[in-house]
Parts: sequence; C-alpha cells; structure tokens
Amino acid sequence: MKKKIVSLLMAILTFIFGVGMVNADGSIIEKSLKSDKYEMMWNNATDAERYFMPTEVKAYACGLSTADYTFFARVVEGEGLDSDDDIMDKVLIAVCVLNRLNCKKWPYSKVILALKRPGQFEVVDQETFECRMAKSLDSEWAIVMAYRLVAEGRFDCRMVYYNSIGFSGYSNPRYMAKYAYYGGNYFSCPPCDCESCMAINPDWEMDKVEMLTEEDIIYRPEGVGPHYK
Repeated sequence: MKKKIVSLLMAILTFIFGVGMVNADGSIIEKSLKSDKYEMMWNNATDAERYFMPTEVKAYACGLSTADYTFFARVVEGEGLDSDDDIMDKVLIAVCVLNRLNCKKWPYSKVILALKRPGQFEVVDQETFECRMAKSLDSEWAIVMAYRLVAEGRFDCRMVYYNSIGFSGYSNPRYMAKYAYYGGNYFSCPPCDCESCMAINPDWEMDKVEMLTEEDIIYRPEGVGPHYK
C-alpha cells in the first residue's frame, strides 16, 4: 500500500513539474523552460533584434502557436503588397483580422478560423483552405506590430474590411467610412454597435472617421531594410 501511495505521489509530481506549477485552486500555470527562454529573449531585445528572431519566438510573443502564426504570416504576405519603404499595407491587413476577432459580429474568436473563413482571403484555397504563399520577415513583423497597435488602440476598431478595387467596389455594397489606402488596398469601417466595439469607442460616428495619412505609416524597425522575399 505504501509503495502505491509513493508511486501515485511521484506520478502527480511528474505531471505538475512536467507542465508547470499549480495555482491555489488546483489549476495548472502553463510554464516551461522554452517559454521562459522565449520571454527572456523577447523582453531583453530591441525591435530590430526581435524582427530577426525565429518564427516560434514571435509566435509566442503574439500568443499564437507556431503553425497558426505561420499561416497568418503567409496570408498577410499574399494579401499585402511589397514595399521598400514601409510595411503599412501588411500591418493594416493583420489589424483587420484582429479587429474581426474582437468584434462580436464576426463568428470566430481564433485567428486560424478567421483566416480560413470561406470567401474572405484570395490567397487561401477555397477547397483545401491552405495557403501556399511563402511568409517573409516583413509579414511576420507586420503581425507583431498589429497585435501591439490593436492593444494600444492605434487604429479604428471597426476597420474590418479591405480590398484592392475601391471603397465602393464590394459585390454586396455596404455603407462604410473610408479609412485608409496603402499599397493598393482600400480599408473601410462599417458601423458596429456590438458590445466590444462600443466598449472601445462608444462615441463612434461614421461622419467623423478620418482617413489615415502619411504620419500614420508603420515602418520597419530602425536600421532594418526590406525583407519580403
């Protein structure tokens, strides 16, 4: 009997220390040597250094699995245009995806499900729901910046649509506010009174939406050149 109790305790301890520590309520605190390493790497680096970090580190910083982050970066790379000057177009595309996750009018709360929603992204195969575009350091960094800027409330939370045709070029016309034009894509904001959007900006009015300007452009970290190939 004593041996069984000892074996049971050892199994419990092995489980606990294998996946993390335990909260007072018994739930597991997800921790690992790998996450500690990634967190230390990220927190003690400049943006120029973070830009070149491995994909899995940037994925961890965004709270995504490496697979989901990679898929996200491929979509951003395929949907956005390359620029030697800035990464604004790609950042805004990533912001649109994150805004959709936060808006209660959109059906998905996970990045990968939003990206694979039928009919939304041209670079996602509508039969296999795969994206065969190659990601780049630019598209990876655009996602990092999108998470940061959404958290800061930098852009309109209702910016959820973009296309390359024009502000009135949707097949199902909607009444939207013109918000931005960068890299060949037009970005628009429809009215939304969902709980999330109202909490972020309860005084939003379509007539008061102003187009983004050159002062809003997002650049690569200082000293970093184009890396979209």
